[in-house]
Amino acid sequence: MKLIFALIALAAAVAVSPGIFTVKNASAAAYSDSAVIGNKGSDILLKRLIIKAYLKKVPVKFKKYFHFGNFHFNMPYKNFNFKNLRINIADTRYSGYHTALIKILNIKNGEMQGLDAATFKTSIYAPVAVASETIGKFQIIKRGEIRISYKNIPSLNDGYFLSVKKAAGREAKFFIAAGSALNNADTERRRIINFGDRVNIIYDEGGLILKTKGMALQSGALNSKIRVRNLESGEIVKCLVKSPKNAEVN
Repeated sequence: MKLIFALIALAAAVAVSPGIFTVKNASAAAYSDSAVIGNKGSDILLKRLIIKAYLKKVPVKFKKYFHFGNFHFNMPYKNFNFKNLRINIADTRYSGYHTALIKILNIKNGEMQGLDAATFKTSIYAPVAVASETIGKFQIIKRGEIRISYKNIPSLNDGYFLSVKKAAGREAKFFIAAGSALNNADTERRRIINFGDRVNIIYDEGGLILKTKGMALQSGALNSKIRVRNLESGEIVKCLVKSPKNAEVN
């Protein structure tokens, strides 16, 4: 009877559609410790446990944008409680197919009694900053050239922007077509020193400030590190960009 009530409560929190298993408020999901593997209700609960394990490794701001589907598992073990399961999933930051390693442990002594793997697919559908028009290489991206649009993105590692503010003012590394999602891979902070610029090299020797003339050998944004040639000595030093005209030896 407890399991029936648990499944009724679960049905209100889980929406199942063809090919997609979408979880609402996954962290608050309730499940029955007494449920056993081998029936439709417990299959749903196992999916839910896999999703919960997966989302533990996802940054908080992206959790709600993950969708799950195409689950496939075949647990040959009978009458094991869900509290005996330990689920481990690697590489949780991208869209695509994943494998969940499922260990079944003995409650009394902690020894492993069974091992299986479930496969499933994830997609990331998030509201990200998108180029509303074509943006040229090295162009500074303005607010009016950005809109927010829901996109399927392949990975969290490319640093997609969830607001116009985060993307505005950055510089395009490459040609960006209209409708493309903006990210750290194809944009960078606005450069204030360009290759070949004449700059002041600042040496801070224990509070004693010395300046000399230099030439930038790299372009850089504010507080980025670049190489600068000292025009008096010919020495190449690493500097921190402090302003369009000043670079401090780092």
